[in-house]
Amino acid sequence: MKRRLQRPAAAPGLRGLRLLVVLGLHVATTQASADSAPLSEADFFAPMAPVLSVTRLAQPLAEVPGAVTVLDRDIIRRSGARDLAELLRLVPGYMVGGFNGANMSAAYHMPLDEYGQRNLVLVDGRSLYGSGYLGGTVRGLPTVVLDDIERIEVLRGSNSAAYGANALFGVINVVTRHAADVERRRLAVNVGNDGILDLTAGVAWAVPGVHHRLTVQRMGDDGYLPGTGVNDARRVAQLHWRADAVPDAGLEWSWRAGVSDLALGMGYEGNVGDAPRTLHQRWLYAQWQARHELAGQDALRWSLAWDRIDVTDRYAYAPLPPVVVDFGGREQRVALDVQHERRWSDAWRSVLGLGWSREGIRSRPLFDTDAEVAVQRGRAFATLEWRATPRWVVNAGLYATDHSRLGLSAWPRLMVNHHLNEHHTLRAGVTRAGREPLLFEQAANVRYRFPTPPYEIATVVSSGTVGLERLDVRELGYLGHWPQHGLSVDVRLAREQLRDYIEEVRLEGQRRDFVNRGGFVQHSLEYQLRWQPNADTRWWLGQVWTNTNWVDARYLRQPPKRMLTAGWWQALPNGWDVAVMVFGQSRMSWRQPGTSSLPGRGRVDVRLAHRWRSADTDTELALGVQSLGGAQSAFIPSRVLDRRVYLTLRLTQ
Repeated sequence: MKRRLQRPAAAPGLRGLRLLVVLGLHVATTQASADSAPLSEADFFAPMAPVLSVTRLAQPLAEVPGAVTVLDRDIIRRSGARDLAELLRLVPGYMVGGFNGANMSAAYHMPLDEYGQRNLVLVDGRSLYGSGYLGGTVRGLPTVVLDDIERIEVLRGSNSAAYGANALFGVINVVTRHAADVERRRLAVNVGNDGILDLTAGVAWAVPGVHHRLTVQRMGDDGYLPGTGVNDARRVAQLHWRADAVPDAGLEWSWRAGVSDLALGMGYEGNVGDAPRTLHQRWLYAQWQARHELAGQDALRWSLAWDRIDVTDRYAYAPLPPVVVDFGGREQRVALDVQHERRWSDAWRSVLGLGWSREGIRSRPLFDTDAEVAVQRGRAFATLEWRATPRWVVNAGLYATDHSRLGLSAWPRLMVNHHLNEHHTLRAGVTRAGREPLLFEQAANVRYRFPTPPYEIATVVSSGTVGLERLDVRELGYLGHWPQHGLSVDVRLAREQLRDYIEEVRLEGQRRDFVNRGGFVQHSLEYQLRWQPNADTRWWLGQVWTNTNWVDARYLRQPPKRMLTAGWWQALPNGWDVAVMVFGQSRMSWRQPGTSSLPGRGRVDVRLAHRWRSADTDTELALGVQSLGGAQSAFIPSRVLDRRVYLTLRLTQ
């Protein structure tokens, strides 16, 4: 029997929001008047936690040069999200979708691609951005175990001034848990419909001077709604290790290493050009970081990271039996960074850094050579913070790169924050960001050869002339904090202009190439409101309005003009806990507008949990429901995400 899709009317998500407000206010008020723990005076006036990643300096939220959303460990657990892509729904302006259910991606403001090529994801400073056939972050998101995360800092905007190219639309910095702050034993199990079966286990231990943690995970599901012809089952198995030590006063270091094996469904039933198959990816990494406090106010940081990504993805092309379509290959990269932090005086602080990286890909099917196709980058970056007066703070940043194929580029930022008073801040600034073309976009050479009669077909052959995308941003912002009410509001008004948008174009015959052409101008207004009226209640509300005009481009993907995200987390007596999250979007298109456009839609997720302690074990049992109202289109109208219901059992010691 065909299942009806949920298609809310013109104001997506508003019905769920009304229900959330009525129910939440009733329960929160009842709790506050009963046995809820009130916030103390110290809680009311406690400063917000500093932001660590936006400028590479630890800064109070009111002095950061941009709008930031912080997801802490408590919200991550209580959200019920199973992976990082799902979790990003809680960030205003983020859209989550995937060309199938095994390849889910997230995009901020603009759905410019399906692979996360225009946002940057960092895990403890290590990039998850790939440069291969699809590239981007879509295959990196599943390699992050949510149980390992301490907090996530999301800059809602561009940050090439601190991290270089590809920090274009949204920068997601994942900070994992210090090995000394993890429970000795952890176990979590998810079981639900559509094949959901996740198992996460972890242990932590210490030897003299060194703390260790080890996490293993197996997770999987059957993707979008079964029976729609999409082959998108997902299976992930991974292991992550971290060690932290303080060998000497003022010196600390950390090692991280891991492996993630992904088996992702690809292709569609009856489609000979994209036959059903399973893509296999193995991602290995190792990372070393150190920080040394020097005399006075100086500190040095070192970071060395290595990644290797092996991909197997091939199938026989049925109309021409000798032909095997192959997207596989091996990508390796090494990145080294050194940075010096210094406080010159009460008014001046700076970060100066140098870095080098190399990434290369071996893939005869994609580049028509057995040799490695590689690129090297040398880089220098700097941030200067100037507290001109107690009310005025200036942040200036510059990131310069020497790219072995593209040459020199530089990404500046200038932002001024003005404190109206202790709890209210205005900000204004400009920044430029960019995206480097993938190695595949720069050097693709895909050819199919036939022995009898001898001939060949070239399908994707890059001319090598494609250059950088450039984004110029002007923005205004406001951050208000009412500590006596537990309330904060963050507003961002922006004009973003993208130039030299990279498109794939068809030339003569089957041949395609990558070129820069056109772009768009987008005006946006968004806000993020957070309210914690008492110790047991948390409210979040965010809305986004956008207006986008394309210039001289063919593939006119369109973002939603309106977006909504809301959440209510309520601790109840006797260890019970409830969470309700509401998401809404107006009409949008991940692909060419028209028949591929998604209608306006809303979604409600709920979670009910009970926690208790027995002997030395903390136990939590939770019921989670995603898309409470039923199945709905998630990428294009024919890709349907089912209502998901699952139980979670979590044990910690």
